[in-house]
Amino acid sequence: MPAFMIVFARITDAARYATYAEAVGPLIARHGGRLIGRSLPPVVLEGAFSWQAAGVLEFPSLAAAQNFWSSSDYTKLKFLRAGAAEIQAVLVDGIAGPIAT
Repeated sequence: MPAFMIVFARITDAARYATYAEAVGPLIARHGGRLIGRSLPPVVLEGAFSWQAAGVLEFPSLAAAQNFWSSSDYTKLKFLRAGAAEIQAVLVDGIAGPIAT
């Protein structure tokens, strides 16, 4: 089952964040991931929302997404993002079927 990483960002240094975004793309791909959507700014349908940007990445599985996030290569890239953006990231398991509680 695929997994989706949803990332929200508040960008404080656009040029530096662009450098990070360019560098992280190939690493995401090496972990089987791909960007499937982004919005600057996101369209808020309901509720309070203070983030400036949102992106959705698809990975083949939760394990692949977690392996990307905890990889030494990604840890090394985080320094490019430090001071350029505040982020919040969550993983969502791609479960087939109807919504259930």
